[in-house]
Amino acid sequence: MSSTMVPRRFARLAIATAVAGYLLIVVGGTVRVTGAGMGCGPDWPLCNGQVIPEWDVLAWTEFIHRVVALAVILLTGLLAVQGWRLRRINPWFARLPLAAVGLVLVQASLGAITVFTHLDALVVTIHLGVALTYLAIGLGLALLAVAVNGERGESRIGRGARLGAWAPAAAAGVFAVMLTGAYTAKSGASIACTEWPLCGGAWVPTGWTPVDVHLTHRWTAVVAAVLVAVVGRHARRWRADAPMLATLGSTADLLMVVQILVGAANIWLDLAPVVRIAHLAIAALIWALLVLLVLLDRQPALAAAPLPRSAPAPSRA
Repeated sequence: MSSTMVPRRFARLAIATAVAGYLLIVVGGTVRVTGAGMGCGPDWPLCNGQVIPEWDVLAWTEFIHRVVALAVILLTGLLAVQGWRLRRINPWFARLPLAAVGLVLVQASLGAITVFTHLDALVVTIHLGVALTYLAIGLGLALLAVAVNGERGESRIGRGARLGAWAPAAAAGVFAVMLTGAYTAKSGASIACTEWPLCGGAWVPTGWTPVDVHLTHRWTAVVAAVLVAVVGRHARRWRADAPMLATLGSTADLLMVVQILVGAANIWLDLAPVVRIAHLAIAALIWALLVLLVLLDRQPALAAAPLPRSAPAPSRA
């Protein structure tokens, strides 16, 4: 019994870690959007020379960011300890948390460099890339634990016969969109375009001016949107045999449509902070869904598991 219950606890811990990683991305984006990155001054890990800063909106926004980062560090450490104990069940229970620990160390270093370099656009972009990779590892660990103990279905479809390379391509596309978006925002290229879908009368980038940077982000988003649409279409084809794939694919499709509208609203509403934060939060959620699609596509029995009973598929009369 203990051999089955421990991975379930591990799965909950991995899910909590992934959720914390997602929150860190959103809070980090809030810091960037509100200009709170230097809210704690040049001090790190202290905030304005204090463990707990005096009340100030920018200081506390950055302080909360650091608190969430600390929670991620603690959860990752606990995940590594628990994973090491489960290494005989599956060696990846130990390997992936160790990789997560490495990413946390890199992320902490980048966080300090971000402060000391006064939020250089390239460093901020790398910072986000590491955070997205960390989130993917947390999701992978949770799914791995569920695969060991979770409810499965009878798979009637062969391995690699569902989404193929489309899911990894879509995930890579969204990853690229988020990185180009971070660079666009931090480099100041967000304000280079005051119209949508055109940008100063231009359609395609021709160099590396702020307008070109912005257009590069838009075209990367176009490619990613097409890939996500293709993945969603393929996933829905397996609705009967792999309901989890179909649900995740349809959700990613819907969120991508919302994301495009939110991206346009960024221009129409003059980069309103709440819209910019929503833009990042939705993008990170799409990334998480695509990571799950990639992983589930390689777990036929798990992908074929029935949906939760609280949301049964409608029956036909």
